[in-house]
Amino acid sequence: MKRNLILIAAVLIFHFPLLAQIALYNDGGYGTWQDGLIALEQFLNWKGVAYQEVNADTLNNTDWGSHYQAICFPGGYAYYYKLAIDSNGIRKIKQFVQQGGGYLGICAGAYFASDSVVWEEDGLLDYPLDLFDGVATGAIDSIKPWDGYTMTRVDLNLKHPINQFEPGSEMILYYGGPYFRKHNGAQMDTVGTWQGYYDLPGIITCNYGQGRVLLMGPHPEIEEDSDRDSTTFADELDDDGSDWPFLWSAIDWLLGDSITYPGPSAVKKVERSVPLLPLKAVCVYPNPFNGQFKVTFKMDYPLRSLTVLLFNVRGQIVNQKRLHPQAGNNAINFDLPDLASGIYFLHFRAAGRSFTRKLVLQR
Repeated sequence: MKRNLILIAAVLIFHFPLLAQIALYNDGGYGTWQDGLIALEQFLNWKGVAYQEVNADTLNNTDWGSHYQAICFPGGYAYYYKLAIDSNGIRKIKQFVQQGGGYLGICAGAYFASDSVVWEEDGLLDYPLDLFDGVATGAIDSIKPWDGYTMTRVDLNLKHPINQFEPGSEMILYYGGPYFRKHNGAQMDTVGTWQGYYDLPGIITCNYGQGRVLLMGPHPEIEEDSDRDSTTFADELDDDGSDWPFLWSAIDWLLGDSITYPGPSAVKKVERSVPLLPLKAVCVYPNPFNGQFKVTFKMDYPLRSLTVLLFNVRGQIVNQKRLHPQAGNNAINFDLPDLASGIYFLHFRAAGRSFTRKLVLQR
């Protein structure tokens, strides 16, 4: 009997390997905000949490649920999530969480998980996932009208286990996120409230079956005071500290682990090891692209030389340009008819300073 049980366990492990702790949704830029995705991946690497990117085809058409502990939909555009995830995908996500999986929704991912959404002038919109039995409403113009962004103060509920190591409030990036209202009789626990909007809930948790749901209106994954998130988004803003320790404890809660906290060096304001490139408002369009794309950016002052390298996933340079950008608006056009479909990385480099953007080529 004991031998049979061992064989059964071995078969189950063989057929249902854990590929990663978190399945991280990425549609290549249609709906997923790539800066937020990159920053979140850098955070997970820093915390030592294994993740794997998944797309709509995986969620809709494969039996993925046994391979992960949690799924995350990052910031972006919830409407495109709704279009991409069909009824099969919705059913599988709900079943995954109901049976004990975790769901993390940041901004767009939080809208997507709600029963209903009120977005700007569009009125009340029905969303099918319904992990949170309530309404997500945004953007919050009194904090920052869409599509602007700013730092805002979030007051933390110190009775929630996620916040057991936290101060009473945090300055976190706001970029169009919602406040939450639960339906009558629904279950919801408040993690944090918008100080700038009537102290309404901006970060919440709830249960769905046996699973845990964590929805965040703000963007704690973005590091305004450090380059360790590998993005330059909102680097002109001052965070007065890092939000990653808060996110660290939140991920512990999501995965059902004991709540921990990183060392003191992660709590204080993190100084950049080198100054960032003076590029602002960097936009790559379209992304995904089909052979051609355009990069636009602004410069506070001219540079004598800026090198732009395009790498494939093997780290090979497939294209490069050397520029002399001027103060103000700049643009670069790429025409790459012979490149194969896949993921590429656009790397900007000047005087020992650099940053990288992720691109997807779809033919």
